[in-house]
Amino acid sequence: MFFKRINHYGDVGLILDFGSDSSQQISQEVNAVYVLLQDIDLRQLNVIPSFNKIVLSFQSIKERNRAQDSIESILTKVNLTNSQKDRKLWNIPACYEDIYALDRELIQITHGLTKEEVILKHTGKSYYAYYIGFMPGFPYLGDIDSSLITPRLATPRIQIPARSVGIARKHTCIYPKISPSGWNIIGQVPFDIFSLEHSRTSLFLPGDTVQFQSITEKEFFQIQSKRLLFDEIIKEFSK
Repeated sequence: MFFKRINHYGDVGLILDFGSDSSQQISQEVNAVYVLLQDIDLRQLNVIPSFNKIVLSFQSIKERNRAQDSIESILTKVNLTNSQKDRKLWNIPACYEDIYALDRELIQITHGLTKEEVILKHTGKSYYAYYIGFMPGFPYLGDIDSSLITPRLATPRIQIPARSVGIARKHTCIYPKISPSGWNIIGQVPFDIFSLEHSRTSLFLPGDTVQFQSITEKEFFQIQSKRLLFDEIIKEFSK
């Protein structure tokens, strides 16, 4: 197990500590514990997972202390390696043409790559969904090809389009909504990845695997024009 300890967080919070490193194996354990916490009646206000931490907030010290005892007891008895469930493998179409790739040329110049090489390297890997954060439905996907590792923009944009595909350091992402952004934008997907009208809400869940497939602008418009519902997206682009 990577789990280290439970500490108090603020006045009425807990933080589950899985160490200071970041890896797919650690994330898998974090996500397994996160799933486990959903099945426990802790009366928490919120549960927030990250690469190597889980933060829980409560209404009172009494509820926090009761939760800490319950979590410590349960974690000594479960096998976290078998706790992953309902994880999907996604094949997501993305258009990397210039109109959608606001920062692809910057990445090309930074790393001495051609447009085709950037696209090939980005679509050539399967990405692990570490967690959903920053905004509802925003997936932190990793790890990208080492030759694409690029820092965030020195000056973030005030607004980028919804569905934009970005790169920042070792990770790639898809923006579910119009948003400010410091990530390097290299493409766009043709459908929504977040919906309050579906029980899943976020298309991707922690532990999912995502691979991008390069499509032409014509194919992008064809898929976009279908206005696919979440169930249709799940059926067509995951397994």
